[in-house]
Amino acid sequence: MTPLEALLEELEAALYAWDRVSLYEFSWFSRGLQRGLTEDEIAVLCQEAYDDFTSRHKLHLEWFDWPAAGTTGRPAEPGTPLDFDINTRGEIDSPFLALVPDSPISPG
Repeated sequence: MTPLEALLEELEAALYAWDRVSLYEFSWFSRGLQRGLTEDEIAVLCQEAYDDFTSRHKLHLEWFDWPAAGTTGRPAEPGTPLDFDINTRGEIDSPFLALVPDSPISPG
């Protein structure tokens, strides 16, 4: 299984489990696969996975506050830059982006 295939499998599971996929999870899952990828390779992998994943599902971006449990998001503006890594400043109190289904997901 390629790193892209493994990442897409993780993202699919997350979407069905949580009804959203936080963009930071793209890089977290990539690192968790322990494939020895550099940060630049992880960034490319995240973008490839995003492009593939959003072509498979009808999703939109929303902003969530940390912690997100039990909260609803706010729509992100079109053209919002994608941020696949939440902890770039060493803080976890900033809002983060997540992909949310346009309509409820039914396991298939």
